[in-house]
Amino acid sequence: SIRFSPTIAYAVSKVPGLETIVELITHNKGIEDVLEQGYNEKIYASAELNGVKAVIEEVIADETGMYIMYRLSSEQDLSKYKKISLSVLQNGEPVKAGVGFSTFMDEETYEFASSIEVVSSEGMDYSERNFEVQFMLNDETLRVPFELKNEIKQTKVYAVNEQLEIEGQRFTVKEVHISPLRVGIQIAVDPTNDKRILSFNSIELLDENNEIWSEVSNGVTGHGATDENVMTHYLQSNYFREPKSLTLKISEVEALPKGQDYMEVDFEKQEVIFAPDFIDLSKVEVYPKQLRVQYKAANMKHYRQLLSNAIDATGRELSERTSSISEMDEKHHEFTISYDIEKYANPIKIYFYSYPSYLDGTAEIKISMQN
Repeated sequence: SIRFSPTIAYAVSKVPGLETIVELITHNKGIEDVLEQGYNEKIYASAELNGVKAVIEEVIADETGMYIMYRLSSEQDLSKYKKISLSVLQNGEPVKAGVGFSTFMDEETYEFASSIEVVSSEGMDYSERNFEVQFMLNDETLRVPFELKNEIKQTKVYAVNEQLEIEGQRFTVKEVHISPLRVGIQIAVDPTNDKRILSFNSIELLDENNEIWSEVSNGVTGHGATDENVMTHYLQSNYFREPKSLTLKISEVEALPKGQDYMEVDFEKQEVIFAPDFIDLSKVEVYPKQLRVQYKAANMKHYRQLLSNAIDATGRELSERTSSISEMDEKHHEFTISYDIEKYANPIKIYFYSYPSYLDGTAEIKISMQN
């Protein structure tokens, strides 16, 4: 009912402890199956610091990662904490996975509920079940330890190994991994392609009734590189349903010509050495550790990160320190990225992470559900 009735969803979301579940179901239909099967683990571990109470309410965990549902409450206005950030630890060390969260509060707030998404492209190791969420409240840290006790369902792996082609660019769907939280589509890109594929923005799995069984969540495919040419793209999952067959459909493939897929700058001289022709630059500013790019957006709704990984003059890779993208006016975006470059040699090549330039065409294959 939550999915089909906004009125019911609103009413249920007002029940303490359920608003985060409602939000997850609304945006990810696979979570509904998880709850129906009782796969979510109730935790209710709490801690308090300076009048702020944090509760880890429930956790959904599988081999791809976790959803951690939490709540913050206080008799004081929580929005005064302008720098609330989170980290997730496992057995006392930062979890070996990506951690996504939102703590944005733009108005007076005394209770805040949300979820933390943990995604591991290498697979989670649950040999140690002791976790901790750390809430950084300005200059102090509120720690909430918890332990997972429930069984972790095994990922179902289906070998595919079929080559597809769109506009002359070849790639191979190697395997499909189905877990309770996510479906992982492992795709290997042909290194001889004359374009670099940035991402597969639209991926769907349809069952034998041609109904969408799994799709990209929130319009963006999460992915993690397993090596230079292989990426695992994550979709919503329906782990507890068993279709007779699945058809994989791929479209909206972002790609840029090789040799035109980066910008080159000299941070020491604060100048741009190379910028590709396809991007309409309005203004570029190079600082000792930061690049700021103002450009005419090919798609104003495209708010994905513009640039990311970088290579210095000796071939060493730099990782970004911070980045942001914002709308300047009705036609322009501004992207800013910074690096710690003290130990690296200029000039630096900074590669495009996402840009709305798509291959013309689609591709699809039928997947056998026999292991």
